[in-house]
Amino acid sequence: MVLYLVDPRNTTKPYNFELMWGLRRNGYPFVFIGYVPKWWGKYSPVKEVNPFLPISRGVFENKHIQYMIANITQSMEMFFGYLRFMPSLKEDDVIHFLWFTSPSIETHIVPRVSWRVGKLVHTAHNLLPHRERKDDIKLFSNLYRYMDTVIVHAEATRDEFHEMFGTNTQVIVIPHGNLENFYNTFDETDYQQSKRFYEQRLGKLTRPIFLFMGPIKRYKGFEVLIKAVDVLNQKGLQFSVIVKDKPRKVIPKLHYLAAELPYSHVGLIYRYVDVVVLPHTRISQSVTLFEAGYFSKPVIISRVGGLPEVVRDGVDGLVFDKNDHLQLADRMERFIRQPDMIKLMGESFKSHLIENYGWDAIIDKYVRIYGLTH
Repeated sequence: MVLYLVDPRNTTKPYNFELMWGLRRNGYPFVFIGYVPKWWGKYSPVKEVNPFLPISRGVFENKHIQYMIANITQSMEMFFGYLRFMPSLKEDDVIHFLWFTSPSIETHIVPRVSWRVGKLVHTAHNLLPHRERKDDIKLFSNLYRYMDTVIVHAEATRDEFHEMFGTNTQVIVIPHGNLENFYNTFDETDYQQSKRFYEQRLGKLTRPIFLFMGPIKRYKGFEVLIKAVDVLNQKGLQFSVIVKDKPRKVIPKLHYLAAELPYSHVGLIYRYVDVVVLPHTRISQSVTLFEAGYFSKPVIISRVGGLPEVVRDGVDGLVFDKNDHLQLADRMERFIRQPDMIKLMGESFKSHLIENYGWDAIIDKYVRIYGLTH
């Protein structure tokens, strides 16, 4: 029996690293099919075994080049890559799809793979891609029905899966897991470096500093945040909000920080801010949540998906009802008026993730699904 972990572009790098690191550390062999970043170097838990075309390597360190090339070549790469991978499969093997990279291709490949191996597993970090296309539900329904097990990160996501797809596929909840091993290995930043990073780009900021991480997209609830900021501005409160994408209009207290950083320097974004805000309107789970916890930052989250299953309201951060900008403004105001909460909740959140979302327990759950033995 061979366990194959498949993610052609290594899309969820921190999660994949933690999973493979945990399997290797606990003595469970596997083969990773996909791209191994050069910057993993000597810390990589696996050597690259990549049957996909050479264009899927190296150049994908740069996101802009990645998107440009992927739009042109992705379907061809996925098709021929899977054809090169399939002859090595045997009837007792297990394939764990860590990410469906090109579902329009994989809907044709997965049925042909299913009869060649003993078990198919998929981790649905989100049930559907963040980009919205009219055929997504049909495509992913076809993929999920061939899986022996679909893994999700929250009870709410499991319920949503059954409502959305109505298949008989076994769905198991395994938490996302903290990012301690990944960032302990690769983070190269400290507070003073982060302070200089902000001051050189934005000058002196008024605390508390709230961070909205990632691109401005509808599902992230940016419009909810803007309305909350407007409420706080009308009250004359002092604070700052950092966003990584440029908004369409100038908004008082909101600062645009243009930065595309490697994982080794993501700490520059997190270390100098005070609170991380996740006002999502739709999400299954968020890596930003676990990054915030690693860097000891409290969070403000919307009550959606698996977010509130991780964050203890009033202990690790504050929770509000999704799309309710008045509640969000209230939670932000609490941090503004009670700044002592920031350090206490941030430290509590980090401890909570270390104690309850460690990878040894998560690996045990995966191993049972795979049917592995030492």
